[in-house]
Amino acid sequence: MPASELKLPSLTGLRFFAALAVVLYHLRIYFSPIGDGLAVFGYGFTAVSFFFVLSGFVLTWSQKGDVKASRFYLHRFARIWPLHLLTMLLAIWAPALPTSSGASVLSALPVATLTQAWIPASPSLNAFNGVSWSLSCEAFFYLLFPLLFKNLRRSSPKFLVLFIVPISGVVLFGVLASITSVPAADYLLVPMPLFRLGEFVLGVCLARLMQAGWRPRLSLLTALALQVVLTAGLFAASFVLNANAGPIPATLANLIMVPGFLSVIAACAKQDIEGRTGIIGSPALTRLGQWSFALYLIHEVVLRVIRPWTESASVLEVSGLAASVIVISVAAAGVLHEFVERPLERNIRSWPARLGSFNKYSTHGSR
Repeated sequence: MPASELKLPSLTGLRFFAALAVVLYHLRIYFSPIGDGLAVFGYGFTAVSFFFVLSGFVLTWSQKGDVKASRFYLHRFARIWPLHLLTMLLAIWAPALPTSSGASVLSALPVATLTQAWIPASPSLNAFNGVSWSLSCEAFFYLLFPLLFKNLRRSSPKFLVLFIVPISGVVLFGVLASITSVPAADYLLVPMPLFRLGEFVLGVCLARLMQAGWRPRLSLLTALALQVVLTAGLFAASFVLNANAGPIPATLANLIMVPGFLSVIAACAKQDIEGRTGIIGSPALTRLGQWSFALYLIHEVVLRVIRPWTESASVLEVSGLAASVIVISVAAAGVLHEFVERPLERNIRSWPARLGSFNKYSTHGSR
């Protein structure tokens, strides 16, 4: 069976845990009375790097042949834009967060077109539904993917490994800029799509290596242990830096976690390929993973609606409100996925076929 036809349910299950990490990270920030209790999720923002790597892997793995750009772009548009637009509109009526610039007419165009991450120091970056900045990066990855895939599809494993070298150079730049506090580093190395492209390309290269027959020697348990060690290393580094220069830079945290993300993705894919799908690829977690995109986009809206109630609440009450954010967000994600995301995606993907049928009918009727 061709690699592109092998299903990898464990990777879908992983998406739910990554989305949940982002939810818990935001709860730690904005539900301050229980922030210390959620300290373990202080680096939950690195899950965005995981999504970028996973996106490159899954898109590459699922391609059955040469990418037809027009069809690919339509499918990607159908996948992300309708739900993005809906949550953007919902965010207009949600109370603003302290770090959000809120909704404005000037921000509407870049946010709606997913170009907000290209504008340096722009209030549009976190306008409306703040998490959508990452979709601006994804849209750029999608734009380049047909060209990337065409050039990497026929490449040998040795070339793919060499291809990672320039990415490593960019990573080194990121590390140095983070440590030395280069001006504009926060923009260039966090939301900037051109820099984040490296994470996506790493996912593409990993998928091509595994399609060529390479398999990681480490087990899923070992890969997860590596992830725990890297996370613990971040907290240890934070402890040192907090006593001297403040928290560890977000860019450096992302870069430290990427090897763990690559290891977990490779180990899960290996398990699925060998027919040993475990609990992460179970039907229940796979379904939750399918809801993960909706969960990622809707949770901030839910959080913003509930957050004002925490201002005069006790720690116990805030804990209950935090739990309600998770429950409501997951439930809302399920509804959005099943009744909005999937139907609209199918509908938009069918446009070429319906347009072809219409043209055929019109031509026949004009004879």
